Amino acid sequence: MRIFRTLRTRRPSFLADGSIDIYAPTSWRKMTQQQLRYVLTLLSMWEDMDRVKTYMLIRFSGIHICGYTERVTRDQPKAFSCWFRPAWWKPRHWFTLEPWQVASLISQFDFIDQFDGMDVRLERIHGCRAVDDILDHYPFGDYLFAEQYYQLSVSSGKPEMIEKLACFLYVKRNGKHPKRLSLSPAEQMGTLRWFAHVKSYFAERWPYFFRRVDTDIEELDIDIAGAMDTQIRALTDGDITKESLIKSLPCWRALTELNEKAREAKEFHEKYDKK
Repeated sequence: MRIFRTLRTRRPSFLADGSIDIYAPTSWRKMTQQQLRYVLTLLSMWEDMDRVKTYMLIRFSGIHICGYTERVTRDQPKAFSCWFRPAWWKPRHWFTLEPWQVASLISQFDFIDQFDGMDVRLERIHGCRAVDDILDHYPFGDYLFAEQYYQLSVSSGKPEMIEKLACFLYVKRNGKHPKRLSLSPAEQMGTLRWFAHVKSYFAERWPYFFRRVDTDIEELDIDIAGAMDTQIRALTDGDITKESLIKSLPCWRALTELNEKAREAKEFHEKYDKK
């Protein structure tokens, strides 16, 4: 029962017309941290999104499924025999849930389908707290390392790359990044999805710097290795005495400047390449 008390959004209730009102989160933002961790666990276990959403419906709404109802004919689709309690001291209320009703109800969880749509993150992992969710006042030097490990995580699929990424997205009580984190599959999923959302948000905010470029997978390692030096040189104009200052800049301030440089370069090429 503890799982239901933790994950349930609100107990189901009867309406005046005899129908049942079921409550569940309709966006990432409306989830509690326990619910978020539960969904990430499901996503790390199964690729069948309908199955994941069905488990979400059951856990978050507080209904209990006890099996199938009896069918009058063999061709009749199976319906679920369910019950809930309006309050812990009240008796069970039984009802039938048809397959088409399940399909309709789980559609409210379609927001989990997009990999870069998770605009929340696990606030704590192994005693470490998460940094700013959209890296606003995040040091630019840390962002460069996080970006590098994110690209390596995506290209290699290695859990250790995701764990290194997490080390730059979480801090200990003293404000320093942990040297090592051992993540569960759910925590790995949450780390990747969080940074994927950050990348998507950055691409909308700074479109010149984050413009899409088609690159062969063989070239990816070369691009990652040179990305940090390229961005630092762009901000320091080759003056190595400014490198420490650049790395300590707030991430958004540095990206704004890089975006302006990319915009100016694009306009320059458009103007003179036509001549």
